[in-house]
Amino acid sequence: MENKEGKSTKRGRPPKEKKKLDQSINLKLTEEDFNSVKEKAAKVGMKPTQYAREMTLKGSIKSRFTLEELDLMRKLSGMGNNLNQIAKQANKSGFSRVAIEAIMAVEQIKKLFHDS
Repeated sequence: MENKEGKSTKRGRPPKEKKKLDQSINLKLTEEDFNSVKEKAAKVGMKPTQYAREMTLKGSIKSRFTLEELDLMRKLSGMGNNLNQIAKQANKSGFSRVAIEAIMAVEQIKKLFHDS
């Protein structure tokens, strides 16, 4: 693609500017302290170096979803999928045929929220 001056233009989103990490601070820890940092980093889904950098620069870590929360979201998404399939079937063949399936899906959703 060319503009009015005959020069080709780049298409798409411009590349994201990423600042290169070229400076370092040497930090020595006891094995116990390192294991503590490593465990805390694993809990939030980060590498120990990333965790230490965030704590140094910001003083806190923005927590990501826990494994339990991710599992609940996956289950809820699957149930939503099932509910959509039930709705499609109900629209196609009438609600009376799929009423029992719909009630079972609602019960599963209620159970999911009350068990956690």
